[in-house]
Amino acid sequence: MSIRLIISLFLLGVGVGSPWLVGNCLDGRAAEKPCGSLFDGIATLANRVKSHFRDEAVSSPVASEVEAISSERMPYPLAGKTQRIMQGFLSPPTGEKVSFYSDGRVPTTPRTSIITKNSGERLRGQFTDLGLELGDPVYMRVFKEESELEVWIKSRHELQYVLFKVFRLTHCAGKPGPKLREGDGQAPEGFYFASSGSMRPDTRHYLGIDLGFPNAYDKESGYTGSDLMIHGGANAAGAFALSPRDIEEVYTVVEASLEGGQKMTPINVFPFRMTDKRMDQAWEGNPVCLDFWVNLKEGYDFFENVRQPPLVEMASGRYAFLME
Repeated sequence: MSIRLIISLFLLGVGVGSPWLVGNCLDGRAAEKPCGSLFDGIATLANRVKSHFRDEAVSSPVASEVEAISSERMPYPLAGKTQRIMQGFLSPPTGEKVSFYSDGRVPTTPRTSIITKNSGERLRGQFTDLGLELGDPVYMRVFKEESELEVWIKSRHELQYVLFKVFRLTHCAGKPGPKLREGDGQAPEGFYFASSGSMRPDTRHYLGIDLGFPNAYDKESGYTGSDLMIHGGANAAGAFALSPRDIEEVYTVVEASLEGGQKMTPINVFPFRMTDKRMDQAWEGNPVCLDFWVNLKEGYDFFENVRQPPLVEMASGRYAFLME
Protein backbone atom coordinates (compact mmCIF):
# COMPACT_ATOMS: atom_id res chain seq x y z
CA MET A 1 0.00 0.00 0.00
CA SER A 2 2.85 2.42 0.79
CA ILE A 3 4.47 1.84 -2.61
CA ARG A 4 1.24 2.75 -4.41
CA LEU A 5 0.97 5.89 -2.29
CA ILE A 6 4.52 6.97 -3.20
CA ILE A 7 3.90 6.43 -6.93
CA SER A 8 0.66 8.40 -6.74
CA LEU A 9 2.33 11.32 -5.00
CA PHE A 10 5.13 11.31 -7.64
CA LEU A 11 2.65 11.41 -10.52
CA LEU A 12 0.69 14.17 -8.79
CA GLY A 13 3.88 16.21 -8.42
CA VAL A 14 4.72 15.78 -12.09
CA GLY A 15 1.24 16.84 -13.06
CA VAL A 16 1.34 19.97 -10.91
CA GLY A 17 4.83 20.92 -12.16
CA SER A 18 4.17 20.28 -15.85
CA PRO A 19 3.03 23.83 -16.72
CA TRP A 20 6.18 25.28 -15.17
CA LEU A 21 8.41 22.82 -17.08
CA VAL A 22 6.57 23.42 -20.36
CA GLY A 23 6.73 27.16 -19.85
CA ASN A 24 10.48 27.12 -19.46
CA CYS A 25 10.89 25.01 -22.58
CA LEU A 26 8.75 27.44 -24.58
CA ASP A 27 10.59 30.47 -23.21
CA GLY A 28 14.00 30.40 -24.85
CA ARG A 29 15.46 33.03 -22.56
CA ALA A 30 14.33 31.19 -19.43
CA ALA A 31 15.72 27.91 -20.76
CA GLU A 32 19.02 29.37 -21.97
CA LYS A 33 20.95 28.86 -18.78
CA PRO A 34 19.81 25.31 -17.88
CA CYS A 35 20.05 24.19 -21.50
CA GLY A 36 23.51 25.66 -21.81
CA SER A 37 24.60 23.92 -18.65
CA LEU A 38 23.10 20.67 -19.93
CA PHE A 39 24.96 20.80 -23.25
CA ASP A 40 28.19 21.84 -21.54
CA GLY A 41 27.87 18.82 -19.32
CA ILE A 42 27.21 16.52 -22.25
CA ALA A 43 30.19 17.94 -24.17
CA THR A 44 32.47 17.49 -21.17
CA LEU A 45 31.32 13.91 -20.75
CA ALA A 46 31.84 13.20 -24.46
CA ASN A 47 35.38 14.60 -24.37
CA ARG A 48 36.19 12.44 -21.37
CA VAL A 49 34.89 9.35 -23.15
CA LYS A 50 36.87 10.19 -26.33
CA SER A 51 40.00 10.81 -24.28
CA HIS A 52 39.56 7.50 -22.50
CA PHE A 53 39.25 5.50 -25.72
CA ARG A 54 42.05 7.46 -27.38
CA ASP A 55 44.40 6.65 -24.50
CA GLU A 56 43.46 2.99 -24.78
CA ALA A 57 44.01 3.04 -28.55
CA VAL A 58 47.46 4.58 -28.21
CA SER A 59 48.46 1.98 -25.66
CA SER A 60 47.29 -0.81 -27.95
CA PRO A 61 50.19 -2.37 -29.93
CA VAL A 62 47.86 -3.09 -32.87
CA ALA A 63 46.74 0.53 -33.02
CA SER A 64 50.36 1.71 -32.86
CA GLU A 65 51.25 -0.54 -35.78
CA VAL A 66 48.31 0.77 -37.83
CA GLU A 67 49.34 4.36 -37.03
CA ALA A 68 52.90 3.64 -38.17
CA ILE A 69 51.68 2.15 -41.45
CA SER A 70 49.39 5.14 -42.01
CA SER A 71 52.26 7.57 -41.48
CA GLU A 72 54.37 5.68 -44.02
CA ARG A 73 51.60 5.93 -46.59
CA MET A 74 50.97 9.60 -45.89
CA PRO A 75 51.28 11.62 -49.12
CA TYR A 76 53.93 14.25 -49.62
CA PRO A 77 53.18 16.64 -46.73
CA LEU A 78 53.86 19.91 -48.57
CA ALA A 79 51.68 19.04 -51.58
CA GLY A 80 49.64 22.01 -52.71
CA LYS A 81 50.86 24.17 -49.81
CA THR A 82 53.06 27.23 -49.75
CA GLN A 83 53.10 28.13 -46.07
CA ARG A 84 56.86 27.82 -45.77
CA ILE A 85 57.30 29.93 -48.88
CA MET A 86 55.06 32.67 -47.53
CA GLN A 87 56.90 32.53 -44.22
CA GLY A 88 60.04 33.30 -46.17
CA PHE A 89 58.35 36.37 -47.65
CA LEU A 90 57.33 37.66 -44.25
CA SER A 91 60.30 36.88 -42.04
CA PRO A 92 64.00 36.28 -42.67
CA PRO A 93 65.41 32.83 -41.92
CA THR A 94 67.26 32.25 -38.70
CA GLY A 95 70.83 31.08 -38.42
CA GLU A 96 74.03 32.16 -40.11
CA LYS A 97 73.46 33.41 -43.65
CA VAL A 98 75.77 32.84 -46.60
CA SER A 99 75.41 34.93 -49.75
CA PHE A 100 75.68 33.25 -53.16
CA TYR A 101 76.31 36.42 -55.13
CA SER A 102 79.40 37.95 -56.71
CA ASP A 103 80.29 40.15 -59.67
CA GLY A 104 82.88 40.37 -62.48
CA ARG A 105 83.50 41.12 -66.17
CA VAL A 106 82.30 39.11 -69.19
CA PRO A 107 85.24 37.42 -70.96
CA THR A 108 85.11 37.41 -74.77
CA THR A 109 87.18 36.10 -77.65
CA PRO A 110 87.04 36.95 -81.37
CA ARG A 111 85.35 33.59 -81.99
CA THR A 112 82.63 34.07 -79.37
CA SER A 113 82.02 37.62 -80.57
CA ILE A 114 81.15 36.27 -84.01
CA ILE A 115 79.03 33.44 -82.55
CA THR A 116 76.98 35.67 -80.26
CA LYS A 117 76.50 38.30 -82.99
CA ASN A 118 75.13 35.75 -85.47
CA SER A 119 73.06 33.98 -82.81
CA GLY A 120 71.66 37.29 -81.60
CA GLU A 121 70.47 38.13 -85.11
CA ARG A 122 68.68 34.77 -85.30
CA LEU A 123 67.00 35.31 -81.94
CA ARG A 124 65.99 38.93 -82.33
CA GLY A 125 62.71 38.15 -84.09
CA GLN A 126 61.73 35.60 -81.41
CA PHE A 127 62.39 38.18 -78.70
CA THR A 128 60.30 40.80 -80.50
CA ASP A 129 57.35 38.39 -80.84
CA LEU A 130 57.31 37.99 -77.02
CA GLY A 131 57.75 41.69 -76.30
CA LEU A 132 61.31 41.10 -75.08
CA GLU A 133 64.71 42.52 -75.87
CA LEU A 134 68.07 40.81 -76.06
CA GLY A 135 69.72 41.83 -72.79
CA ASP A 136 66.63 41.43 -70.59
CA PRO A 137 67.14 39.46 -67.31
CA VAL A 138 67.36 35.67 -67.72
CA TYR A 139 66.48 32.77 -65.42
CA MET A 140 67.15 29.10 -66.20
CA ARG A 141 65.82 25.80 -64.85
CA VAL A 142 67.32 22.39 -65.57
CA PHE A 143 65.35 19.15 -65.10
CA LYS A 144 67.58 16.08 -65.04
CA GLU A 145 64.93 13.37 -65.39
CA GLU A 146 63.27 15.11 -68.35
CA SER A 147 66.61 16.20 -69.90
CA GLU A 148 65.29 19.72 -70.43
CA LEU A 149 66.62 23.22 -69.91
CA GLU A 150 64.13 26.09 -69.67
CA VAL A 151 65.10 29.68 -70.43
CA TRP A 152 62.84 32.31 -68.86
CA ILE A 153 63.17 36.01 -69.62
CA LYS A 154 61.65 39.08 -68.00
CA SER A 155 60.89 42.26 -69.85
CA ARG A 156 62.24 45.32 -68.09
CA HIS A 157 58.68 46.68 -68.16
CA GLU A 158 57.09 43.63 -66.48
CA LEU A 159 57.33 42.01 -63.06
CA GLN A 160 57.10 38.34 -64.04
CA TYR A 161 59.29 36.11 -66.17
CA VAL A 162 57.89 34.45 -69.30
CA LEU A 163 59.04 31.19 -70.84
CA PHE A 164 61.25 31.94 -73.83
CA LYS A 165 62.27 28.46 -74.95
CA VAL A 166 62.78 24.86 -73.76
CA PHE A 167 66.01 23.23 -74.93
CA ARG A 168 66.55 19.48 -75.09
CA LEU A 169 69.73 18.25 -73.39
CA THR A 170 71.78 15.97 -75.59
CA HIS A 171 73.11 14.33 -72.44
CA CYS A 172 72.81 14.70 -68.69
CA ALA A 173 75.33 13.14 -66.34
CA GLY A 174 74.07 10.67 -63.75
CA LYS A 175 70.54 10.26 -62.40
CA PRO A 176 68.26 12.13 -59.96
CA GLY A 177 70.16 12.88 -56.78
CA PRO A 178 72.85 15.37 -55.73
CA LYS A 179 76.49 15.26 -56.73
CA LEU A 180 78.47 14.09 -53.71
CA ARG A 181 82.09 13.88 -54.82
CA GLU A 182 84.48 14.39 -57.69
CA GLY A 183 84.24 11.61 -60.26
CA ASP A 184 80.94 10.07 -59.08
CA GLY A 185 79.35 10.61 -62.51
CA GLN A 186 76.57 12.77 -61.09
CA ALA A 187 75.40 16.20 -62.18
CA PRO A 188 74.65 18.55 -59.27
CA GLU A 189 71.25 19.66 -57.99
CA GLY A 190 70.56 22.93 -56.27
CA PHE A 191 70.56 26.68 -56.74
CA TYR A 192 73.43 28.13 -58.73
CA PHE A 193 74.26 31.48 -60.34
CA ALA A 194 76.21 32.39 -63.44
CA SER A 195 78.13 35.62 -63.16
CA SER A 196 80.09 37.24 -65.95
CA GLY A 197 83.12 35.32 -64.69
CA SER A 198 81.22 32.03 -65.18
CA MET A 199 81.21 32.35 -68.96
CA ARG A 200 83.63 29.94 -70.63
CA PRO A 201 84.26 31.10 -74.22
CA ASP A 202 87.33 28.89 -74.67
CA THR A 203 86.26 25.59 -73.08
CA ARG A 204 86.98 22.33 -74.90
CA HIS A 205 83.20 21.80 -74.89
CA TYR A 206 82.72 24.47 -77.60
CA LEU A 207 81.03 26.98 -75.28
CA GLY A 208 80.22 26.72 -71.59
CA ILE A 209 78.56 28.37 -68.61
CA ASP A 210 80.02 27.31 -65.27
CA LEU A 211 77.41 26.49 -62.60
CA GLY A 212 79.63 27.53 -59.71
CA PHE A 213 79.63 24.09 -58.10
CA PRO A 214 80.26 23.62 -55.24
CA ASN A 215 78.18 26.47 -53.86
CA ALA A 216 77.96 27.35 -50.15
CA TYR A 217 75.43 24.58 -49.49
CA ASP A 218 77.56 21.97 -51.29
CA LYS A 219 80.68 23.01 -49.42
CA GLU A 220 79.00 22.77 -46.04
CA SER A 221 77.66 19.35 -47.02
CA GLY A 222 81.15 18.18 -47.98
CA TYR A 223 80.36 17.76 -51.70
CA THR A 224 83.28 18.03 -54.14
CA GLY A 225 83.60 18.57 -57.88
CA SER A 226 84.86 21.07 -60.44
CA ASP A 227 84.26 22.42 -63.97
CA LEU A 228 80.57 21.52 -63.96
CA MET A 229 78.88 23.42 -66.74
CA ILE A 230 76.08 23.81 -69.21
CA HIS A 231 78.06 23.33 -72.41
CA GLY A 232 78.01 22.19 -76.02
CA GLY A 233 78.56 18.69 -77.38
CA ALA A 234 77.25 15.18 -76.77
CA ASN A 235 79.51 14.36 -73.82
CA ALA A 236 78.07 15.38 -70.44
CA ALA A 237 81.30 14.89 -68.51
CA GLY A 238 80.89 18.54 -67.57
CA ALA A 239 77.28 18.06 -66.31
CA PHE A 240 74.72 19.19 -68.93
CA ALA A 241 75.27 19.06 -72.69
CA LEU A 242 73.39 20.86 -75.46
CA SER A 243 73.70 20.75 -79.23
CA PRO A 244 76.13 23.35 -80.69
CA ARG A 245 73.29 25.52 -82.02
CA ASP A 246 71.40 25.38 -78.71
CA ILE A 247 74.43 26.26 -76.57
CA GLU A 248 75.08 29.20 -78.92
CA GLU A 249 71.59 30.55 -78.19
CA VAL A 250 71.75 29.92 -74.44
CA TYR A 251 75.23 31.43 -74.21
CA THR A 252 74.12 34.47 -76.22
CA VAL A 253 71.06 35.31 -74.10
CA VAL A 254 72.98 34.84 -70.83
CA GLU A 255 75.92 36.94 -72.02
CA ALA A 256 73.53 39.66 -73.23
CA SER A 257 71.69 39.72 -69.90
CA LEU A 258 74.95 40.07 -67.97
CA GLU A 259 76.13 42.82 -70.26
CA GLY A 260 72.70 44.43 -69.96
CA GLY A 261 73.01 44.83 -66.20
CA GLN A 262 71.94 41.52 -64.64
CA LYS A 263 74.69 40.77 -62.14
CA MET A 264 73.85 37.10 -61.73
CA THR A 265 71.80 34.70 -63.86
CA PRO A 266 70.02 32.17 -61.59
CA ILE A 267 70.37 28.54 -62.70
CA ASN A 268 68.18 26.18 -60.68
CA VAL A 269 68.86 22.46 -61.15
CA PHE A 270 66.14 20.00 -60.14
CA PRO A 271 66.09 16.18 -60.22
CA PHE A 272 62.72 16.29 -62.05
CA ARG A 273 59.73 18.56 -62.44
CA MET A 274 58.79 18.82 -58.79
CA THR A 275 55.02 18.66 -59.13
CA ASP A 276 52.97 17.42 -56.20
CA LYS A 277 52.24 14.16 -58.05
CA ARG A 278 55.91 13.49 -58.77
CA MET A 279 56.83 14.31 -55.17
CA ASP A 280 54.19 11.83 -53.99
CA GLN A 281 56.05 9.16 -55.97
CA ALA A 282 59.36 10.22 -54.47
CA TRP A 283 57.79 10.19 -51.00
CA GLU A 284 56.58 6.61 -51.48
CA GLY A 285 60.01 5.56 -52.72
CA ASN A 286 61.63 7.18 -49.66
CA PRO A 287 65.06 7.86 -51.20
CA VAL A 288 67.93 8.91 -48.97
CA CYS A 289 67.87 12.40 -50.48
CA LEU A 290 64.16 12.98 -49.82
CA ASP A 291 64.70 15.73 -47.25
CA PHE A 292 67.05 17.49 -49.67
CA TRP A 293 64.42 17.27 -52.42
CA VAL A 294 61.75 18.69 -50.10
CA ASN A 295 64.03 21.69 -49.58
CA LEU A 296 64.54 22.02 -53.36
CA LYS A 297 60.78 21.95 -53.92
CA GLU A 298 60.39 25.02 -51.74
CA GLY A 299 62.43 26.94 -54.30
CA TYR A 300 60.60 25.25 -57.19
CA ASP A 301 57.20 26.22 -55.72
CA PHE A 302 58.42 29.76 -55.11
CA PHE A 303 58.91 30.37 -58.83
CA GLU A 304 55.78 28.44 -59.81
CA ASN A 305 53.70 30.71 -57.59
CA VAL A 306 55.13 34.15 -58.32
CA ARG A 307 57.09 33.70 -61.59
CA GLN A 308 60.04 35.35 -59.93
CA PRO A 309 63.21 33.45 -59.03
CA PRO A 310 63.79 33.61 -55.29
CA LEU A 311 66.64 35.31 -53.54
CA VAL A 312 68.55 32.25 -52.30
CA GLU A 313 70.51 32.19 -49.08
CA MET A 314 71.65 29.48 -46.72
CA ALA A 315 70.51 29.27 -43.13
CA SER A 316 70.81 26.48 -40.56
CA GLY A 317 72.19 24.05 -43.14
CA ARG A 318 69.32 24.49 -45.61
CA TYR A 319 68.46 26.62 -48.60
CA ALA A 320 66.31 29.61 -47.62
CA PHE A 321 64.20 31.60 -50.08
CA LEU A 322 63.22 35.26 -49.93
CA MET A 323 61.56 37.70 -52.29
CA GLU A 324 64.09 40.00 -53.97
